[in-house]
Amino acid sequence: MTRPLLHLTPTTGWMNDPNGLTQVDGVHHLFFQHNPDAPTFGVMRWGHATSTDLVHWTEHPTALTSRPGAADAGGCWSGCAVRLADGRTAVLYTGVQPPELGGPQRAAAVRAVASDASLVAWQVDDEPVIADWPTLDPPLTDWRDHAVLPLGGDGGDGDGGQGLLQVVAAGTAGHDGAGRLLAYTSSDPELRAWTYDGVFLDAAAAGLDAHVFECPDVFTADGGELVVVLSWYSKDADAELHHSSGALWLTGRLEQDDDGGARRAGAARFVPQRRGVLDLGSRFYAPQSYTAQDGRRIAFGWLRTQDDPAIVGRSSVGAQSLPRRWSVVGRRLHQTPTAEITDLAGDVVVGELPQPVRALVVRLEVDGGASLVEGSLVLVGPDGHRTSVDLAVFARSTTDVLVDGTWTPEASQVEWAEVYVDTGIVEVFTSDGRAAASSDLALTAVAAVEVTGPVRASVRLLTP
Repeated sequence: MTRPLLHLTPTTGWMNDPNGLTQVDGVHHLFFQHNPDAPTFGVMRWGHATSTDLVHWTEHPTALTSRPGAADAGGCWSGCAVRLADGRTAVLYTGVQPPELGGPQRAAAVRAVASDASLVAWQVDDEPVIADWPTLDPPLTDWRDHAVLPLGGDGGDGDGGQGLLQVVAAGTAGHDGAGRLLAYTSSDPELRAWTYDGVFLDAAAAGLDAHVFECPDVFTADGGELVVVLSWYSKDADAELHHSSGALWLTGRLEQDDDGGARRAGAARFVPQRRGVLDLGSRFYAPQSYTAQDGRRIAFGWLRTQDDPAIVGRSSVGAQSLPRRWSVVGRRLHQTPTAEITDLAGDVVVGELPQPVRALVVRLEVDGGASLVEGSLVLVGPDGHRTSVDLAVFARSTTDVLVDGTWTPEASQVEWAEVYVDTGIVEVFTSDGRAAASSDLALTAVAAVEVTGPVRASVRLLTP
């Protein structure tokens, strides 16, 4: 099997959500949902990989695994990393009981602390830090995944001096608009004591009919804008999960809720003002981000390569996206590949490719008045296999602003796009900060690049 050069994939087995992203002593740590036993979904563990340059990755032994009789006996599911006051790294993750043991409320928040700065060995608490679900109407059927925001701080991964806000995703299967993000707060420096504060964001405020929210990510961008990223889906019994799912970003502000009721007086809730689709492709889901030591906000997302027909018979399934730098420009979330990736590009290739290559970037530009979506891009493999890169998705507006309670589309104009190709995985980044990921794993190398329409293309090879 030919593995990508720039996208992290597991040596064997199944990979999905990125978890516990952090940087310690210059080393980037990427944990991920992992079933090392087979290239299929199963009882989840936390895989672990590290990199000093976001390009070359070293895979380590399983970091977290289920414990018989414990809160995570049915698996160690998605969560986040938090830096403790003394510099140690802790993670909060969702532990799941097997259905026959836990009944309908079988998920809990579990804390583990790394034994040292390598983050290889972990000490897991015997008892969960959140064991009970709140009572909502309709009753929750899903509760999982964790993000932590320091209150009064700079949006990093530690305590900002005014305690911590934990956001947990939830929802009710079969009920349109029942997706929820729930708020918990803590002043405990060890992250063991949490108070439920109410609904942080509901599906109606996000403009979604989602049954369930997943994989929240919450941070404060430069300039103070609050960013909330979430994944969502509707549990339609007649459709596969990814046919009615996606990832969304929202920017807005925190408001103090003093009206009592089901919420604690003074509790914070998120009031969104803008939103946008995080990725216009068919593969990207469950992203998570972290603040690197140089201040950049870096994100990864799960690329669902199991949807690609060419995955059949392979020993590993799933990949992480390229590392993306997230920033807020004009209250919109912008995405670009990190400098570590863009710096791999060599000089522009003049004429045809001298030989088939596995990794390259194609920059597409148009003349004034023309539209990028009027053109086409086709990648041709050495065996003649042809992959079309869908530029038409960028014709539609994917950013909305809330005006008088109604989500109203904002126009967006794409002036150029950069198409990163890596052993059949394609990620497109545009001038307006949007992105789209796809995969055609039958394209293990590119022998030729074809463009039509009012599009000029320049090709650079990517050399890790």
